[in-house]
Amino acid sequence: MTASPERPDVFAVEADPSWLLVVDGWVPGREPGIEGALALVNGYLGTRAAVEEGSGASTPATFLNGVFDAASQAVAQAAATPERQVIAAPTPELVVAPDWSKLRLVVGGAPLTVETAEVLDHRRVLDLRRGVLVREWRLRAGGDTTRLRSLRFVSLEDRHVLGQVLEVVAEDWSGLVTVEAIVDGDVANEGGARHLVGHRARRVEGGMLLETVTTQRRIGICLAASTELATQDGRGLAGEDQPGELALVCRYRFEASPGQVWRLEKLVTVFTGRDDADPAGRAVQRLREVAAAGLPAVLERSAAAWAERWATADVEVAGNRELQRRVRFAIYHLVGCANPDDPAAAPGARSLTGERYKGHVFWDNETFVLPFFIYTHPSTARAVLGYRYRTLPAARAIARAHGWRGAAYAWESADTGEDVTPAYYFTPSGERKDTRTGEQEHHLNADVGFAVWQYYEATGDEEYLLGEGAEILFELARFWASRAERGGDSRWHVRTVIGPDEYHEGVDDNAYTNQMAAWLLGRAGELAGWLREHHPVRWRSLVGALGLDDAEPAGWRAVAAGLVDGPDPETGLIEQHHGFHQLEEVDLAPFEARRTTMDALLGWERLGQLKLLKQADVVMLLALLGERYPRAVQEANFGYYEPLTVHDSSLSPPVHALVAARLGDLDTAERFLEQAARLDLDLDWGVTAAGGVHIATLGGVWQALVLGFGGMTVVGGEPRFTPHVPASWGSLRFRLTWRGVLLEVTATGRSASIQRPSGVDDEL
Repeated sequence: MTASPERPDVFAVEADPSWLLVVDGWVPGREPGIEGALALVNGYLGTRAAVEEGSGASTPATFLNGVFDAASQAVAQAAATPERQVIAAPTPELVVAPDWSKLRLVVGGAPLTVETAEVLDHRRVLDLRRGVLVREWRLRAGGDTTRLRSLRFVSLEDRHVLGQVLEVVAEDWSGLVTVEAIVDGDVANEGGARHLVGHRARRVEGGMLLETVTTQRRIGICLAASTELATQDGRGLAGEDQPGELALVCRYRFEASPGQVWRLEKLVTVFTGRDDADPAGRAVQRLREVAAAGLPAVLERSAAAWAERWATADVEVAGNRELQRRVRFAIYHLVGCANPDDPAAAPGARSLTGERYKGHVFWDNETFVLPFFIYTHPSTARAVLGYRYRTLPAARAIARAHGWRGAAYAWESADTGEDVTPAYYFTPSGERKDTRTGEQEHHLNADVGFAVWQYYEATGDEEYLLGEGAEILFELARFWASRAERGGDSRWHVRTVIGPDEYHEGVDDNAYTNQMAAWLLGRAGELAGWLREHHPVRWRSLVGALGLDDAEPAGWRAVAAGLVDGPDPETGLIEQHHGFHQLEEVDLAPFEARRTTMDALLGWERLGQLKLLKQADVVMLLALLGERYPRAVQEANFGYYEPLTVHDSSLSPPVHALVAARLGDLDTAERFLEQAARLDLDLDWGVTAAGGVHIATLGGVWQALVLGFGGMTVVGGEPRFTPHVPASWGSLRFRLTWRGVLLEVTATGRSASIQRPSGVDDEL
């Protein structure tokens, strides 16, 4: 098993440091954030970067996209505080799947871990280009030094295949070593919820198989594993396959001697009941196939798949290496958050890297994440949009329950699309706060429609628009037409809402909400006319299926035209919501050095009285519909609202970076871009990515670069580029797909050149 011209060194990482995320040292307090940031992802699953042998600081977890379950009522109550005993039903959450990469190493009769030995060296490297996590560490126990290194990957070429390598070298001692390669089904979610039952472990041809099923939804999860151990010169050693009650264990025993390299290779395949009616059979069959090819070949194919994605998704910042590394970190996680083969799942707020928000889907998905896929990998974008079509029945049910027409998507949703927004939560100050976002933050129902049209406009996918897209747009238009109210001023109003700001609840005529709703209503009306003229058969089928009245589209257009909107003709300011300008002004200077959010410092009731913002609201409107407003209006509103924004949401900095860059305020744009790009990489604090990476922020970083600094807009149905690239960068280069054609854009200063790159196939 030596590295040779015929057998490449799997541990060799990319030489260019801008492709590497390196973490040195072993500091237990940093582990939660490191595990989230360095997670391995491929869209089908994600595995946190916990040390394989485990530690008291580690929270190992693997999440399978779309596999949700709810804890039993008994577990939910046991995990609750006395104040939370009113919980009526547990909330669905992404299930922690069996730990496929667990290892146990015994030397001299004692476990060898970072906690039982002196840590001499410790380094982890996430190779972003290949999607590989490499770990190198040296431990001293009882005066004996052991050198180890490991590699883990989750294949992007075949998303059901996982690989692991461990090398063990005794530097200055000889003796018996025991290595156990484990697939551990004894796992639990945060709070102790155990979602897996019915474990069955057994030997199969070429390895072992672990079968289990989720407690409530009865989704089967099956993992098959095979391992082999050999010396550097290729001398193999037979292992002992020992299926246990809850785990698969393959045990090897060997005599170590100074300098001799022992290498363990482990391949694992994963299938669930969401993939196939016989997940166990599929896992065993796939294991036979990949074991025959061998781990190095499987890794090579995965690296080739990553290279293919990087060829269309990479963004190159020529003059800032550290920013370049952070940008590639963002793109790596974006590529790995969604599966182009799964139209029934969508990225949760923390992707597949942590349990924060329980894997629930928010407006973040359409507004922050989806544009990356629309322009770099349209097939993934269509799959992600499929989630909203498959959850349309639940959205219709929500609308009916509230007396509205059409469809109203849940603010938080899981696999079924039902509303899983918690009834209340506890603020950082310990205050119990009723959750009103699920009742009032309805702009999601315009954000989804905006994403549907953005996908169609960029791809020309008429099949999608005629099928799923039109149905979604029409049902959302019906919602907004029934949600709006005609006022005594003869204008249409949307009352009692929460805008993106979220620090002001129950307001009337939030500008972002109204304008996005007006856009949706107008677009749906235009689409109805186009269908009548160009696709009358499809129009008639939609009329019949949805019970549409021929007069409805005209009503949509009337509401769109009459919704309260627009800037003040004298100041150019767009009032965030009715009465915002009359709120109490507050000096934010004393709060600049704060280390917590404003709601923790002032409380929610007080925040609602103040003229400050949690996050981009009118600025968010400028980011999406800025072309509707003259430049002077955009500048006036950015200049007014930016100083009032406290950025207590990670969604805020990238939006401000985008709009500031479009306006040519590069100092401000770079400041916000830096804040967004480093969010999950402040690993010294050890907590930022503890609950998983902020996938919407990472999507916002990409948008800030391409749509902001790169200046991309869509005018007359075609992409246009008006860049503002900082001189210190030199140039900004990115690629995007437009109507099946791959374009390479190179921007310098205020100019851009566009060409079709050679050697890359267009995605049609």
